[in-house]
Amino acid sequence: MAYKVFLSHSTRDQGLVVALANVLSKFGVQPFVAEWYLTPGEKLEKKILTQIEASDCVLVLLTPNGIRSNWVQQEVGHAMGLQKLLIPLVEKGTSAADLAALQSREYIEYDAREPKEALVKAATYLVKQRMRKEDREKALLVAGGITAFLLLLLLGGNR
Repeated sequence: MAYKVFLSHSTRDQGLVVALANVLSKFGVQPFVAEWYLTPGEKLEKKILTQIEASDCVLVLLTPNGIRSNWVQQEVGHAMGLQKLLIPLVEKGTSAADLAALQSREYIEYDAREPKEALVKAATYLVKQRMRKEDREKALLVAGGITAFLLLLLLGGNR
């Protein structure tokens, strides 16, 4: 199953969002960028909240634009309420006070002039998370198979 990452961001940061989504895709992580998936007539808030709920984690782009975005604040709040893994990607020079609810979390800092290193760092971390998820799913499949086998043995022995 794919590892899904919701990208919380300001629409004014499209260049960074595109670069990040491309890097994540190359690393086998499925990014979700709300404005790329148009569903005419659907309420935007419902679509966004549903995608956050369906994601494995939320990567928050905290640029000056992102910090001022009401949508980013709502998305972070919703993700925190769901206890989703939140990964802040913070533009260098952003004040810790600007991080609000994310102040106590570790974050990845990036330089707006040269974000590539931070994007790769974020993608590498998310690949590790994807691999952990895949390992858990494999373990559950094995446990399910063993349980089914034992049930068959028990039920077969009672005939």
